[in-house]
Amino acid sequence: MKRYGIIGGTFDPIHYAHLYIAYEAKVQLNLDEVVFMPAGKQPLKTESTVTDSALRYDMVKIAIEPFEEFSISSYEIEKKGLSFTYETLEYLKENDESKQLFFITGADCLMDIEKWKEISKIFSLCTLVVFFRGGFNKEELRAQKKRIENKYNANIIILELKELEISSTYIRSRIRDGKRVDFFIPPKVNNFIVNHKLYLRTIKK
Repeated sequence: MKRYGIIGGTFDPIHYAHLYIAYEAKVQLNLDEVVFMPAGKQPLKTESTVTDSALRYDMVKIAIEPFEEFSISSYEIEKKGLSFTYETLEYLKENDESKQLFFITGADCLMDIEKWKEISKIFSLCTLVVFFRGGFNKEELRAQKKRIENKYNANIIILELKELEISSTYIRSRIRDGKRVDFFIPPKVNNFIVNHKLYLRTIKK
């Protein structure tokens, strides 16, 4: 039985913390592979301005090239309509029910998990793997973990990680301010951003 981790997100842009989280999940959970799933249209982020999906996909593909244990899926980008996690998990299980799926996400998602569509189905299809993010303390997160597990007969794992204070929002902000970001992203991703003139401040005419 193969064990697959799935790490989703807008990856706008992907950065070193994403790669670190994926690698630690693979090692700590003994996963065979970690699949990066760049988001298409997310139900909870429909009003946000997001970089074109093809560009975000290419940045992820470039970033994971050195890691043979990582792969990328374009499923959510190519599907029509909004992207729901339960549909993604069903798709990944489609041709092989024996796959064990581990959905890797941040603490903020666990705190808001009851806003997600088909929660019970999600927990029947995967083990939820949660890592800490700023704004939540460990006691608060563990209390939510216990409550959700009991309510939905769920299996949730809290991933023990070093907290890296890197975010895509911060990287975009630095680029708009004309500051360097090559400390936070792989060199090839940085070159891609420069070449495609991404995240620059919009000049009003």
